[in-house]
Amino acid sequence: MQPFILGAIYVLACVLVGLVGSRRSMGVFAAFFFSLIVSPVVVILILQLTRTPDRYKRDRNRPSTPAS
Repeated sequence: MQPFILGAIYVLACVLVGLVGSRRSMGVFAAFFFSLIVSPVVVILILQLTRTPDRYKRDRNRPSTPAS
């Protein structure tokens, strides 16, 4: 019974990582499946490094300033 509970907790953590990934450029399904394969902890760290889609658009539309 205990391995079932640990597996359920692992899958629940992967689902939560997928929900966090919904607001990132990685996406829900990619974050969920990647966390199933690697680890939810590693993927949550990767998600913190990725941009949100609206931040990506904002950075892309920003005019670049020439270096002095």
